[in-house]
Amino acid sequence: MQEAFYFGQEDRELLGVYHPALGIGGNVLTVICPPLFSEFNRTHAALRNLSLALAQKGQHVLRMEYSGTGDSYGDLQDSSVAGWIDEVSIAIDEGKDLSGCRRVRLLGVRGSALLVCKSGGKRDDVDRIVLWDPAPDGTALRDSLEREQDHLVREHLYMDGPERREVRQEFDIYRMSPAMWEEWPALDASIYRDMPADRLRIVKTPKADDIAIEGVEVTGVDFTVSWEIKNGEVFMCQPVLEGLLDHLVTR
Repeated sequence: MQEAFYFGQEDRELLGVYHPALGIGGNVLTVICPPLFSEFNRTHAALRNLSLALAQKGQHVLRMEYSGTGDSYGDLQDSSVAGWIDEVSIAIDEGKDLSGCRRVRLLGVRGSALLVCKSGGKRDDVDRIVLWDPAPDGTALRDSLEREQDHLVREHLYMDGPERREVRQEFDIYRMSPAMWEEWPALDASIYRDMPADRLRIVKTPKADDIAIEGVEVTGVDFTVSWEIKNGEVFMCQPVLEGLLDHLVTR
């Protein structure tokens, strides 16, 4: 069972998909914050499957989509990193109202990991944050996006100079504003280090960046995810989902 609905501020309503816990006694809410740009579509089916599995395990789940992305309202050109950080907290509060839960767990994927930790790291109601292949910091995320665009340009040798310059500004169907591009470096690695280590878990695939945070448990998963190759591959990565599920449901 799932229910799609809109919530948040009237001028930038967010799409949420709510999966109620199956059975009686579910007292934990997991808010799933998807990755950004082309990675959003490539992980959509996997994160939906994870949501269904969590509901079967007795957790309430809210999957959210940031403003200007997916089916949420707004244009990416008008969105900001600071606004997306606020939207994580808005989603947490909405999920708590829907589910009646007071205990919250968060999942952040890739660049979304920075947003999740910045928003939820100091909230008393968040008792665990699980990250899938988190970007080490905002600068590393920008570098990764640039490498992704370089790969795309090399794959399309027919493009002329103006077309190549144009495509470098576009990330899948999304066009990031110059203002947002300049916001990312402010999100540095201290976001992770400032969190209580016992509240953070990381699930890492072989090609992902290494993040060494003292006291944080990192689960390596033998499943290769090529984030920077924009080839339309949809990730149906059962080993990764099992690792995430384990961290999200254990006490």
